[in-house]
Amino acid sequence: MDFIGILLTVAGVAIFALIVAALVSAFYHNQRNRARRKDNLNSRQELEAFLLDTNYRRNVFAHLYYPVLVDGTARTHHYQRVDAAVVTKGGVLVLTVFDKTGRIDNTREDIWVQIQDDDRSELESPVISSEKSKTAIKGVLKRAGYGKVPVYSSVVFIYDETIPLAGYDDIVYLSELEKLIHDMNKTSKLGSIEQFYICRTLKRAGLTKETIKRKQL
Repeated sequence: MDFIGILLTVAGVAIFALIVAALVSAFYHNQRNRARRKDNLNSRQELEAFLLDTNYRRNVFAHLYYPVLVDGTARTHHYQRVDAAVVTKGGVLVLTVFDKTGRIDNTREDIWVQIQDDDRSELESPVISSEKSKTAIKGVLKRAGYGKVPVYSSVVFIYDETIPLAGYDDIVYLSELEKLIHDMNKTSKLGSIEQFYICRTLKRAGLTKETIKRKQL
């Protein structure tokens, strides 16, 4: 086969791969919209559907538990649930879901209050859960030799109509998440190879709730 023939073959394969990728993305997008119309998605599914509908789906780790070690020992103390972790060029972004609506009195760090009409409901602050998730991910990366990799955490408000009374730098609406991930990818601190090994580390370290129960961990 001559050189031009090889080029045409490579170009054909590349075009085919792009078409397949576009069709897969369209499939996820249509499935998500269909579920939205039927109101079948809960808040965590909504976040996961968004993440899987982006170019970073291979770098997303959702609904997993990561070991937290007792200080100064090699013994696992407990497993921390992480709603989602996204590996970007700028570092690892740890996401904690907040699915309440209405006005949120988040002026206290430990307890938030959901205000709807005359009803007030106390909630555990997702900021605390977010920090715990971040600590668990940092511990996993440190033990794997990636202690210097930047790890960020954010609470994701699923619904844009949720209104916090106090502003935090580590709170983002779902509609703003795409820009946040895009901006992190513009700060290229991690190369492709390093991202690959970080993803592998998170995949191997993460456990499902069923696995933890089955193995009595």
